[in-house]
Amino acid sequence: MADATQQDSPLSIAANIAGILTFVFAILAAVYVRIMYLKNSDQEYFQVKTSLSWFKTESAWLGELVKAAGERADAEYQPEYQMYTFVMDDLIKLEQRLLELVEDIETKAGTEDELREGMRWALVPRSWGFTTAVAMAWLPVRTKALELVRQRDALTARVSFTQMSMISS
Repeated sequence: MADATQQDSPLSIAANIAGILTFVFAILAAVYVRIMYLKNSDQEYFQVKTSLSWFKTESAWLGELVKAAGERADAEYQPEYQMYTFVMDDLIKLEQRLLELVEDIETKAGTEDELREGMRWALVPRSWGFTTAVAMAWLPVRTKALELVRQRDALTARVSFTQMSMISS
């Protein structure tokens, strides 16, 4: 009769240990990725906020350019002037939408900070030197905000191209 207790072979034991270690490593990797995302999202948010400030400056310059071009008698019929006014309207709309997103994020982050004031942990310890309130408020609107920034950059490139073609002609 066969022995009543079955023993696993050394290969089976090694495979089980490797499977458990792989699972633990996957969990640790997911936690690391999440923490790094939260840590870097503050920086990404503040870069978008800084670019919004630059966009306003650039729009003011373009507004002055449109104003100067509009002072000519035949300005309304010039394709460059028409393109500038069209782009100016789009720039203002994009900046307004981006500003609304930034204000919304700051409002959400402010209320989350007030709620968590007495807590030592959020998703990561507060002592790690970065806040998660802005990061968690940034998460849902990140894609939309970055798309607005991309559209704004595309409009800026379009204006630059038009200015370069005006200079060369």
